[in-house]
Formats: sequence, structure tokens, C-alpha cells
Amino acid sequence: MSSEKQTSKTGEKNGSSKDQVSESQTLTLLQDLKSGSVNPSSLCPADRRLLVSFLIAEGQSTAEIALLLKTSDRTIERDRKAIRDKNAMTKDPKLVEKIAGMLYVEAGRCIQRIRKFQRDKDASPATKMDGEQRCFQIASGLSERLQSLGYLPIATQRIEADLRHSVASSLSLEEIEHEAMRLRQIQETLPDDETKQVDSAVEANETVAEFEDDSPRQDNKGENHETTK
Repeated sequence: MSSEKQTSKTGEKNGSSKDQVSESQTLTLLQDLKSGSVNPSSLCPADRRLLVSFLIAEGQSTAEIALLLKTSDRTIERDRKAIRDKNAMTKDPKLVEKIAGMLYVEAGRCIQRIRKFQRDKDASPATKMDGEQRCFQIASGLSERLQSLGYLPIATQRIEADLRHSVASSLSLEEIEHEAMRLRQIQETLPDDETKQVDSAVEANETVAEFEDDSPRQDNKGENHETTK
């Protein structure tokens, strides 16, 4: 176990030292380019891409990098694509677990730091209240992130409606006449005052006319014709 830990620590140190060496080499190479001691055309693609990656991190645009390295914008764009492809992440089933754990730990650290500032004797009541609000925001944001990653259930409100529409078969002539008679009987039992309170007299007349087959009918010219019995 001790040898494994020592190996892992050595690997971490070697990895960090390699990063530091590559960064220092990139800075040295960049200084040599700016001073003119190194010709940009003599750079190999790997060294040029190291410079492109560093300059992108510095906020340099494609045109500015191309001008500094004395190459075309198309070449820099190809280098940028190569850098993106190299740094592309592969699908890892444990990546979600790692990110969730990182968020959980970092949120706890942020809340602890805020609590520490709140315990300061010189902290004003307004500062303490603001700290409480920020702690709540951190905890709430953590819950939302864990929900999006599938570690917490999402309580959704679901509205379920059972809509049923039953289509009846066509009414027979006898059933229509029976319904018209029933409507006439209801209308005859209503007082005159209530009959006048109908929202639309035209709609009422048209409704009655549809069911009364002995009512006057109008042709296209608007002339009335009495139905013969």
C-alpha cells in the first residue's frame, strides 16, 4: 500500500512538473519569437500549437496569433481544431459521479467560509443577513444541480385530465320531433318576463325554427314560405 501511494504521489508530482516545464518552455519560446531570435517559420506543428494554446488562454484572436506567428488564419484555425480534438473528453460513466461529488464538496466549503465571516465580531447585521441569503442560494443551487444529474428526485406537478368524447349516433326524425315538443312545453311554462331576458332573441328564434318543422322557412332571397301539411 505504501509503495502504491508513493507511486501515485510521484506520478502527480511528475505530472505537475511536466506542466510547469512545458509552460516555462512555451514562455521562453514566445519571448524568443518576440525578440526575433527564433523564426516562426522554423517552428514544428507541436511547438506552434503549444504557442497557439497559450495565446488563446491569453485572449488573443485568430488574426492576432497568425500575425505573431507569421502564418495564415487558416493554419491557426486548424491548430485550434487540433487542440480541441486533443482536449476532447471521452464518455466516462463515472464522470457524473465525480462532478456531483466535486459540486457537493465545493458547496460545503463555500458555506463554511461564509459562516466563518459571519462569526467575525466586526461583521455587521446586514453582512450576516447577506451571508445567510448566500448560504441558502448555494444550498438551493446545489439541490438543482444534483437534481439535473439524477441524484435527487424532481417533484413535478402533473395535471392529468381524462377527456372523453362520446359521439352518439344520428337522431331519428321521431326523436327530433319529441325533443322539439319538449322544448316548446318548457317555453310555454316560462313567464313572459323570463322569456324576454333571453340573451339573443335571434338565436332563440333560430333554435325553435330548427326543431319546428311547421315553422316558416326562408329561401335565399329572404322570402317566407309556409310549409304545407
